[in-house]
Amino acid sequence: MRGGIRSAFFILVLVLAGGPALAAPEAPASRAVEWKSGDDVFAAAEELTIDREIAGSLTAAGQIVILTRDADIAGDTWIAGRRVAVEGEIGRDLSIRAQEALVNGRVKGDVSFYGLDLALGPDARIDGNVTYYSPSAAEIDRGARIAGEINGNAFEPPAEKEPRGVTRERWRENHMREQWDGRGLAAPGYHMTAGGAVFFGALAVLFALAAPVTSRRMRDGLAGEPVLAFGLGLLWLVGVPVLIVLVAITIVGLPLAFLLLLLWPLGMIFGLVATLAASGEYIASRLRETGKGTLGRIVGIILATAIIWIGISIPVLGALIWLAVVALGIGLLYIGFRTIERTPL
Repeated sequence: MRGGIRSAFFILVLVLAGGPALAAPEAPASRAVEWKSGDDVFAAAEELTIDREIAGSLTAAGQIVILTRDADIAGDTWIAGRRVAVEGEIGRDLSIRAQEALVNGRVKGDVSFYGLDLALGPDARIDGNVTYYSPSAAEIDRGARIAGEINGNAFEPPAEKEPRGVTRERWRENHMREQWDGRGLAAPGYHMTAGGAVFFGALAVLFALAAPVTSRRMRDGLAGEPVLAFGLGLLWLVGVPVLIVLVAITIVGLPLAFLLLLLWPLGMIFGLVATLAASGEYIASRLRETGKGTLGRIVGIILATAIIWIGISIPVLGALIWLAVVALGIGLLYIGFRTIERTPL
C-alpha cells in the first residue's frame, strides 16, 4: 500500500498542475494505454511488452505482460495479468498477480506472487525474499539464486476430486483474508508525522484559497449534513475495493480495476485535505473579526490541522478518528461540488 499511496501522491500533484497526460499507443492494433506521472509509468494492454528503461516505478496490466531482458525498472513493479514473464532488471520490489508467471531476471528487492503457477528460471537473481500464494508449489530452477527466504503458501491438494472451481474459490478466500490482514487493499497506517501534517495543511490552504466557494459549501455541509457526508465517504472506502475485486475477475475489467486501484488511495488524500479545509473554514467563521479574510482561513486551517493531527496520534482511538476524517472529507467533496443553485421559473 505504501507504493499505492506514493503513486496517488504523484497523481495528486499532476491533478493540481493540470492532470496527467494520456498517451495513445503508436500502433492502434495493440489497444494499449499509458500514463506517466513524473518518472512512474502506468500501462495497460491486451498484450504488453516493456523493453526499455524506466526511471521510476512501473504498474502494468494485461492478458500477457512481458518485461524483456532490455527492461530496466528503477523502482517498484506491480503487474496484473493472465501470463507474466519478467526477464529484465527490477530495481526494487516486484509484485505479480497472475495465472502464470515466470521470473528469470534480476530483482533487487522482494518478490511477491498471487496466482496459480510461479516459476523461477535459471537466470533469476533475487536479492530479497520470495513470497507466493498459489494452489501449487513454485517451480525453482537449480540455477536460480535467491539471497533471502522462500515463503511458500501452497495449498494442499484435495484427497478426492472436487467440483470444478472449488480450489479456485478456496484460494480466493485465503487471498482476500491476507489482503485484509494488513496487505494489499488494507488501509494505510494511522500515524501522521509533523511533516505530513504541515504538508496536508498546506494543501488544504491552497484548496481553500483556490476554491473559496466550494470550501464554504463544504463548511456548510460539515455543519448541516455531517451524517450524509460521512455515509457517502464510507461508501467510497468500502465500495471501491469490493468493486475492484468484482471487475478484476474478468480480463476485460482489468483496466477498470487498475484505474480504481489508483483512485482509491487518491480519494483518501483528497478526503483528508477536504476535511482540513472545511474544518478550517468552520473554525474561521467562529473567530468573528479575526476569522475574516485570507488570514482568517489560514489560521482556521492551521488550528484544524493541529486538532486532527493530535486526534490521529491517540493510540487505538486514532484509527477511528482517521477513518472518520477521511470518510467525512470524501463526502464533503461531493457536497462541495454538487450543484445547489436552481434555475428560477
